[in-house]
Amino acid sequence: MSDNLYEILGVTKQASQEEIKLAYKKLAVKYHPDKNKGNQEAEKKFKDISNAYNVLTNENEKQKYDANNDEQYGGMGGMGGMGGMGGHDDIFEHFFNRGGGFGGGFRHFHGAGMGGRGRNNEPTKCDAINKTINITLDDIYEGINRTMSISVKKYCLNCNKKCDRCDGRGIIQQVKNLGIFQQVFSGTCDNCSGSGTIIDAKSSCSECKGSGTYMKDNNASFIIPPGIDENFKTVFKDLGEQPKNSNSTPGDLIFTFNILEHKHFVRSGNDLHYKCDISFIDSVLSKNISIPYFKETININTKIFGVLSHGKKYLLEGKGLPIINTKNKGNMFIEFNISYPKMKNEENIDELRKLLAITFY
Repeated sequence: MSDNLYEILGVTKQASQEEIKLAYKKLAVKYHPDKNKGNQEAEKKFKDISNAYNVLTNENEKQKYDANNDEQYGGMGGMGGMGGMGGHDDIFEHFFNRGGGFGGGFRHFHGAGMGGRGRNNEPTKCDAINKTINITLDDIYEGINRTMSISVKKYCLNCNKKCDRCDGRGIIQQVKNLGIFQQVFSGTCDNCSGSGTIIDAKSSCSECKGSGTYMKDNNASFIIPPGIDENFKTVFKDLGEQPKNSNSTPGDLIFTFNILEHKHFVRSGNDLHYKCDISFIDSVLSKNISIPYFKETININTKIFGVLSHGKKYLLEGKGLPIINTKNKGNMFIEFNISYPKMKNEENIDELRKLLAITFY
């Protein structure tokens, strides 16, 4: 594991205190010794992430760390953001050898100090909701512009209250006395299961009728320009995860697209590939063919390509998919599958040769 405290928690140096808290919460649950008994690697990771959390959530220690980097930061040799209360490894060895955990000998606290932090008043954005929609090549050719109704699950802010036990942070910091030392680490609040919010629903509430949540329908313009590819996304602002308290803002709803197979064409970028079965005689003498091209039909005679070759691809310019945000289109490539006949009358070969010789040049 890296010695860089930000990398240990899996966040960037620009991460907010809320992002640092959430990153620690996920890792602490994963590597907590109560879930990984006898796993020394998990034990070490839990020590490292606890130390990183203690430093990065203490503004004074965080400033020192940011200014001095990993090598020159003195706190890494001790207890990180805990004011140099003794050797980091010694304290954890003492703690684990005594069968510690979230059991006896701890006292709970929240707020600033001892590597903790005060309330962060900056609103945090809720998570985005990602959904996939199936569309066809016809949709890509034509584009889509319609209004759709999107139902959003809202949390009643009258009935969802901040958890008093963890002060809405979802994490409780704890202290255990180890002789002359003290150890501080954090755990998920069991009162709110880490959400920071509890439901105090009232049947008289006009908003949610006592359920704590309610559904709200929103009209949204669903616009897909012609020519999009599989990486195109449509974002509906504020229609994702909804706030459970006034300290959060709504997340976004993000649509990605799964392009279904087409019965006639295979897509390659803005180009289309079309396969056509044809007899050997028609491949030589030509044939009128019709290609269903979305809402129109392309009628051609194969003589524009000359004598056809099996498996070769022939070009029709400008008959592909629209190129997004332009008036141009890609191309169409036609591949002919030629059915070759068996010779049934060899007596006419010489006569056939003469006819072919005077027919073609």
